[in-house]
Amino acid sequence: MVPHYIKVAPLALCIAASSVSAQETDAERIDKLEQRVNSLQQQATSSAADRVRLNGFFSTGYARADNDAGFADITEESEVADLSLMALQGTFSINDDTKAVMQLVSRGVQDWDTELEWAYLSHQLTNDLQIRAGKMRLPFFMYSDSLEVGYAQPWARPPQAVYGPVTVNNYVGADATYTYSLGGSAITTQLFSGFTDDPETTSGADVEFRNTVGLNAEWTDYVWKARAVVATAETNISAPGLGQLADGDRGNFYGLGFGYDDGTWQVISEITRIDVDGAFTDTDSAYLTVARRINSLTPYVSVGWIESKDDDERSGLRTALNTNRDEYSLGMRWDVLSGVAVKFDWTYVTGFENDPGGLNAAGIIGDDLDSTNVYTVKIDSAF
Repeated sequence: MVPHYIKVAPLALCIAASSVSAQETDAERIDKLEQRVNSLQQQATSSAADRVRLNGFFSTGYARADNDAGFADITEESEVADLSLMALQGTFSINDDTKAVMQLVSRGVQDWDTELEWAYLSHQLTNDLQIRAGKMRLPFFMYSDSLEVGYAQPWARPPQAVYGPVTVNNYVGADATYTYSLGGSAITTQLFSGFTDDPETTSGADVEFRNTVGLNAEWTDYVWKARAVVATAETNISAPGLGQLADGDRGNFYGLGFGYDDGTWQVISEITRIDVDGAFTDTDSAYLTVARRINSLTPYVSVGWIESKDDDERSGLRTALNTNRDEYSLGMRWDVLSGVAVKFDWTYVTGFENDPGGLNAAGIIGDDLDSTNVYTVKIDSAF
């Protein structure tokens, strides 16, 4: 007869083995669950990273003039901070067709206060049609979108004859862009409308656009480029010591642009006209730039002019707004590293003795100045 304890022992061993097996199974399940959670977290992190793109740009340099005429706000006492800025831009893909864009800029001339330059939502309705809404750059010029991205430009600074008179760069509103493909070329049209939300400019004047409506069209075959823009707005302009120069008056902007870039030679030209009812100046302006790339060096020469067309409509202190000057620039861009360019520029400005609009009128009249030389060394970077 088999002892009782011998019969019980196998049963106990089976129960124990079953318990150990169950414990191992639970542990494996927990490990698998943790692996799945980690995998999902990695996928979510990777997906979020794919939807966000960050880039930015940086500029610094030093410019000095041989007098206090104040061309581009540069005098004998100019500082490095005047040419310094840093920006960060984020593009967030909400889905395949919708994106949010934000750009923050800090400028040395404004004590490095950070400002929101861009904040808009864009949606690709079709392959050819895009709409945007929010705070964006006014598309008046060929380099409007890269106005402060010095690395994207051949010059140390955009030609002031054309880019200087419009002191407001951004607007709040909406636009619609349609691209017509023509095989080896394309035509892009943009309809935009909105208003400015930050009237104070660096010069101390208040400039405000309301009910702005504009249209620009650009044709390119990726070597040649031609562009035209027309815009109109209700303008309010006031300046210290000069009072209200425009009070709801109609302001119109017209521009033509031409470009050529075959990888070696680059030619850029823009012609603009500004018409504003009231005491503010109506001006015609233009520039022409020719540059040639030689390995990492790009020497350039640029000429420009600006002239007010309604001087007889101003008297007294407001004659200081009358404008007439010629600008000549000789410069060199040196791409020292990928994403980093050093620029050297000498600009000679003349012909403004009797019409100093846009410059330091008091200094010019008081010192009997008719010309100025401005020397610039600048570093531009994009990342």
